[in-house]
Amino acid sequence: MPYVKREVYDRGLKVPFIIRYPNKKGAGTTENELHSFVDLAPTILSLAGIQPPKHLQGQAFLGKYAEKTPRKYIYAARDRMDSEYDMVRAVRDKQFKYIKNYHPEKPFYQNIQYRLQQDMMKEILRLKDEGKLNEKQMMWFRPTKPVEELYEIENDSDEFNNLADNPLYKSKLEELRKAHLDWQTKFGDKGFIPEKELVAHMYPNGQQPTTQNPKIIIKKNKVAIKCDTEGASMVYKIESVQASMQKIDSRYVARWQVYTKPFKVEKGNKVFAIATRIGFKQSEEQVLEIK
Repeated sequence: MPYVKREVYDRGLKVPFIIRYPNKKGAGTTENELHSFVDLAPTILSLAGIQPPKHLQGQAFLGKYAEKTPRKYIYAARDRMDSEYDMVRAVRDKQFKYIKNYHPEKPFYQNIQYRLQQDMMKEILRLKDEGKLNEKQMMWFRPTKPVEELYEIENDSDEFNNLADNPLYKSKLEELRKAHLDWQTKFGDKGFIPEKELVAHMYPNGQQPTTQNPKIIIKKNKVAIKCDTEGASMVYKIESVQASMQKIDSRYVARWQVYTKPFKVEKGNKVFAIATRIGFKQSEEQVLEIK
């Protein structure tokens, strides 16, 4: 974890990714295209035959709606780390990585309390204080950061040789710098907004909004559930007539399920529903007896 997790270098970004189709399609094959975590949601939708909505940042790389043109760049960001603040952005193509440090006055290493609990971190700090770390290991403890970093990943997998000031790589620096700025313009970068302003926007007057109560509707012999809070998800459960008559605790006879489409319910049964949106308080539980 030290100098790995929370970093925008490849050692902090690159993760193994394995796909297994039910019919073992493509078993044993590999590919080296650029993929990002934001690509997973649209890819799963594409594999299910559903066209990903345009507001998703990622692009599908498998399935019916897979993009024909592979990614040219992937992007990464680092901001708050527990109690510590920073703002670092990165762009990577297949060969190079560009990093922009928006707080170059801050050191690379920061005292993150969670990490300080680890024996490995304590040992690293002890060796540092005793002057026993080598030159590369001490790079983590540099007191300031360059405004820009550029690394040729193929020849410098550890990303230790910063080429940002090397005139031979000026065109690549400018290309990836522009890619970074284009990404900020297209999607917006809330790292520039102070946290207090973000919280004030999320919770006007310091009050956390509440998800509106769901509406249980009978429509064409089926039960539909709606919620007027945009972006809310809904769950439901069905309590049987027998459970109601015997006064059996519904927790033991019904399970909550994610609502996706209208469903049939026998007469006399009860439908319970709850709505929630991330960042909002959960709605009150609603119930409707089917007559």
